Amino acid sequence: MRPPFRSLHRILTGFYILCIATLSLLPAEEAIALNIWDKAQHYVAYGLFMLLVFPTAKTHATRLKLAAGVIGFSVLIELAQHFSPGRDTSAEDAIANSLGVVSGYLFGWLLLTLYRLGHNRAKP
Repeated sequence: MRPPFRSLHRILTGFYILCIATLSLLPAEEAIALNIWDKAQHYVAYGLFMLLVFPTAKTHATRLKLAAGVIGFSVLIELAQHFSPGRDTSAEDAIANSLGVVSGYLFGWLLLTLYRLGHNRAKP
């Protein structure tokens, strides 16, 4: 990632993390109600989270560590929901979060692979 975009990317990532934490820990009566299946919301939110952090790593091993970190964050948020009025800790939500992270990782890897293939073909 180029230096001018690195700072903006960090700001966006921090904002996204703050949004996920805030929306996840709001008391149930203050939560935003969407007419979308709860598990799909978790899946998409954490898939996007992984796609957002994916380009920050330069190696496969670092990307795997990032994925583990995002999953760890999601589990901590789920555990913290126990202390938020009207919310419960949910293993099913943690699984949906984790599946979103894995899907985001795989989609990021696919995009990176396609980019590299196209970039290598463009070289003389």
